Amino acid sequence: MSRYKIDGAKFETIEELKESLWPLYQDRMSREEFDKYVEENVEEIK
Repeated sequence: MSRYKIDGAKFETIEELKESLWPLYQDRMSREEFDKYVEENVEEIK
């Protein structure tokens, strides 16, 4: 099973990553920009 890492934080699912980090980014970017940021910067750990 894969895990996901972004900005030094690790998550079990991509959904958990997005839901956990969105409150930290919502003042800086739109949800669409955030989703794109995650897509471009997430690292899948196997």
